[in-house]
Amino acid sequence: MPSNKANNLSGSAGRLLIVDSDTLMCELLHFKFENDGFKCHEVHSATEALNLNLTDYNLVLVDLMDCKLNGLELTRSIRSNRDTFNLPVIIVSAKASEDDVVNGLDAGADDYISKPFSSRELIARVKSIIRRRRMMSARRPVIEYRYKNLVIDLNAGTASIDGDILQLTRTEYLILALFMRNRNSYYSRADIRNEAWEDDSDISDRAVDTNISRLRKKLGEYGNCIVNRQGFGYGFRE
Repeated sequence: MPSNKANNLSGSAGRLLIVDSDTLMCELLHFKFENDGFKCHEVHSATEALNLNLTDYNLVLVDLMDCKLNGLELTRSIRSNRDTFNLPVIIVSAKASEDDVVNGLDAGADDYISKPFSSRELIARVKSIIRRRRMMSARRPVIEYRYKNLVIDLNAGTASIDGDILQLTRTEYLILALFMRNRNSYYSRADIRNEAWEDDSDISDRAVDTNISRLRKKLGEYGNCIVNRQGFGYGFRE
């Protein structure tokens, strides 16, 4: 059972939704997070999660789960909904292959943590993502940038083409936002790491290139606007 201290905090650190078919894991996460000041709600399937008002939560922790509507589908559903596009998602799974991690991030997860994990590290990552999201919401005005039918809404945290929301990861979204705010300007990989990753100390140049390559593909014809000018860096050229 959560401690009295956690109950008194009433979710001051944030409201979490835990989605995992493993009831024991749900109870463990519930206990750990509520002892750290979070308010937690747990469900055991993606279907149950989608029946909730997800805008009530600050972050979703989801296991991949072996079922038809699994954690990847839930993550994609969250990213494709205008009301929840900006809702942070962390995948927590025993599946730890490179393909599993890549698929999870491509589906729109903000982070991917393999089981078994350190509860202290998981809580720290959750706090970091929630803190960053709150800071972004507080400092950014209600504004959008357009290039033809490509629109990035900084207030809603969405990017769309012809009104259809793109399923971008957080990193891809932040890179696109940087480029759209400053079209026809160029940024080094170091500049991009500083903008799109909270802790860029371990982020390689290859990781920057890989994220931009994925972003280009998701943008379709607009991906051709993202260019790499030798000696200057990456930018969005009209």
